[in-house]
Amino acid sequence: MKKIINIVVALILSLTLTGCKESTGYKVGASPIPHKEILEHVKPILKEQGFDFEIIEFTDYVLPNASLDSGDIIANFFQHTPYLNNQISEYGYDFINAGGVHVEPIGLYSKDYNSIDELPSNLELIISNSPTDRPRLLKLLDEAGLLLINSTTSNEDIINSSLEDLNNLFSSSKTITFIEVDTPLLYTNYINKSGDAVLINGNYALDNGLNPLVDALAIEGSASEYVNIVACRSEDENNEFIVALVNALQSSEVQQWIEENYGGAVVPAA
Repeated sequence: MKKIINIVVALILSLTLTGCKESTGYKVGASPIPHKEILEHVKPILKEQGFDFEIIEFTDYVLPNASLDSGDIIANFFQHTPYLNNQISEYGYDFINAGGVHVEPIGLYSKDYNSIDELPSNLELIISNSPTDRPRLLKLLDEAGLLLINSTTSNEDIINSSLEDLNNLFSSSKTITFIEVDTPLLYTNYINKSGDAVLINGNYALDNGLNPLVDALAIEGSASEYVNIVACRSEDENNEFIVALVNALQSSEVQQWIEENYGGAVVPAA
């Protein structure tokens, strides 16, 4: 088996809280691309409405919710609803989905193969170690013709399955071995040709210069279940800044900008 690159990303306490200095404005956590870029685009819109905010950049999936819970930031923009629900269940966070903005399609990438048809019969796939990503990963592989999910298999079955038992939930003409790594390291494994192919989340693909529409062997559809959302604490649901931020992000002008700026690699939710 090829060497798989994986480290404990929780040690990235490079929380990049570059902006955790005192500020009279609000602080919103975001991953670099496309979330931070989209927030940068709406800053002038919010400024005209009298709201100033600072974007706090995070490069992992753990710290943004921890910082939201502690009150270091008023909202974050990096996750989809299934991930948020899983975090609430696991950590008891009192968070809400304040509004959906866009979908980042996951893609299947390979340095060794140029098409689905070229993939070997004994197939090693590198995937995210986030169980909430699994249903969309398997759905993409199903749509690409690499496997067929059992008709009785639910998303909950896929999420709750052990990695070893995952293969019992589908049929395939190939022998598929799944290898989990921390999500920020998916691209690193792709570059180092770990496994035969890597399923990379849209934001990490974009952040590393990949265009899912051009570089992926297969790409998922824009399932609304995986819309990326703004999350905030329940107590801030009606906060005037949160309401203004979500309204701006969901406006036709910003949604059109997302569509044009990312050329389909990021899909507007509205």
